[in-house]
Amino acid sequence: MHKQWRHLRLWRRFFAQAVVRETHYRAHFLTTLLVGLVQLGLGIVPTLLLFGFTSEVHGWSRAEVIALVGVYQIVTGLMATFVAPNMNRMTSYLTEGELDVVLLRPVSSQFYLTLRWINIAELTNVASGIVVLVIGLVQSDLRPGFGQVVQAVVLAGCGLVLLTAVWSAMSFLAFWLQSVGPIGVVYLSAVEAGRYPLVFFPVAVRAFLTFAFPVAFATTYPVRALAGDLGWGWVALGAGLAVVAMTLVRLLWRRGLLTYASASS
Repeated sequence: MHKQWRHLRLWRRFFAQAVVRETHYRAHFLTTLLVGLVQLGLGIVPTLLLFGFTSEVHGWSRAEVIALVGVYQIVTGLMATFVAPNMNRMTSYLTEGELDVVLLRPVSSQFYLTLRWINIAELTNVASGIVVLVIGLVQSDLRPGFGQVVQAVVLAGCGLVLLTAVWSAMSFLAFWLQSVGPIGVVYLSAVEAGRYPLVFFPVAVRAFLTFAFPVAFATTYPVRALAGDLGWGWVALGAGLAVVAMTLVRLLWRRGLLTYASASS
């Protein structure tokens, strides 16, 4: 337990440093906000075009899909804040000798490499996503109860953990591939599927987006939970998959360290 608190205090320092850095680059904050709003608008436009010809698609109304876009914006904003800055540095850690320094620190090297860098400006996308989610819920006349909100939050959290685990596993392949830049591009492209309800895809793709690349737990299932269409069984499944995924990623990291030869030696 003492070790857990030490890591938490260390992460709080990471966050504090990120806030200080952001205050020195306020133009970056505004640029990120504008880019996020443009991306959000581009994500909503296809929905407006689609529902300009019909009021419902596979049981989803326009307002519910807008709420889904809001959840997608929240999840991707959180990943861009806390995960992406670290995954994008993974290749340089392994090829430029930076991992050598990390391994000497009295802290979990996986924790440090996964959570060291934070991009505070991306939290603006989380805020805009919350606004869009609320608008979608109001327009769809959904009034989720406390239990449904808890289900949605837990499912979104599980989805965030699962997506982080997948991205981490793909990034840790740098131990063997040296460069994982192209893999990261593929990952970000696949995440785009989360903008749309799961039922919009063929059955095989639905299975892939639920178990192999579980973006459905981060977007579709939370919205379905808010609508009262999911039970606690799905929450338990998401939590179980998250635990399994993090365990496998931990094993992959340890296996990679066994093959690592110091880049500085």
